[in-house]
Amino acid sequence: MKSNNFIKQIIGKTVDKIYQVDFNENKDNDDYLPWTFFITFAEFDKFMEIEGDFDGDHIKINLNKLSELEQKLKKNDLQNKSDLWQVYEVKENENLGKLIDKPILKCEYGIEKDEFIINENKIKGKKEFFTFIRFYYGKSYLTIFEGGCGLSVSDDKNIKLNFEETFDKYLAE
Repeated sequence: MKSNNFIKQIIGKTVDKIYQVDFNENKDNDDYLPWTFFITFAEFDKFMEIEGDFDGDHIKINLNKLSELEQKLKKNDLQNKSDLWQVYEVKENENLGKLIDKPILKCEYGIEKDEFIINENKIKGKKEFFTFIRFYYGKSYLTIFEGGCGLSVSDDKNIKLNFEETFDKYLAE
């Protein structure tokens, strides 16, 4: 099972910058969602990497050394190559940008159960991946989850995540 110890490290930290990896050309009107987010924090020597779009159901979440960020941004910034992807800095007026300059008060996240039943089939859970992460800030929160073709971001307080019976929810405070 994935440990939440690294998620606890960002509690109380203020989001500094957010980068997203998305297709070139017109990111706001393409059919695919961004598939990687890099989130930096003020006065913290690590950044959070959230990756989706690798199996259509899960997200990977890692906390990396801040010294590795420049290399990851460069590796994903292919703006000079047609029909590929690039790194965009998220702006405060975007949905995900609502986190910028806000301290993270707590995080809720989902990890699949050891086993669960779907359509009368017993399925072994993938404990190494997450199903969602929710960042609480102020009196609001944002939820990041796999949207089927990349990462989705929602501020809907009544969002219903798919297959909620297949994962356990945890809280890092």
